[in-house]
Amino acid sequence: MSESRIPTPAVLAIASTMVCIGVVALISLAPDDDEGGTAPASRARLDDRTAESTAESFLDAWRKRDHDTAERLATGAALAEVQRRRASDASLTEAETELRREVWAAMAATRLDLVLSESEDLPGGDLRLAGTAEGTFIDREYAREVEFVLRDTNGSQPRGHRVVEVRFGEILSDLPSAFHFEH
Repeated sequence: MSESRIPTPAVLAIASTMVCIGVVALISLAPDDDEGGTAPASRARLDDRTAESTAESFLDAWRKRDHDTAERLATGAALAEVQRRRASDASLTEAETELRREVWAAMAATRLDLVLSESEDLPGGDLRLAGTAEGTFIDREYAREVEFVLRDTNGSQPRGHRVVEVRFGEILSDLPSAFHFEH
């Protein structure tokens, strides 16, 4: 019985085709930023599929001052608060804006984890989630109480969950007093 061999150019062509198919599959299966994909470090990831992921995405957008993402995730009082914060940022002088940009760029490099300790169904179908935002801030452990009220849009546009209210509580970690700022 004679051994048959596949010519080298054919092997290379088959291998190249398989690599191309793999790359196309990975690209086509990767979610868009609006569907929970990764966003640049200064942008928050928008994931509103569950109440928990919406709260964490809002927290990340708030921390990174990504007002566009925070507005998309908010309604009611939370939306008004995001718009107030955006207006406040827009009223800063150029020097204040640059200083704030440096501080927030450092913060945007990491994401806080939302560690939930309470969940409560509220009248009218809203959901209250409470816990702590935990992570690092300027190379120090950081933890702060946070509470969200969320609403499921029940398939209406936009779909997903929305933050109705957010309350930031006590900072539980040991940070220099200069870093105990509002929200």
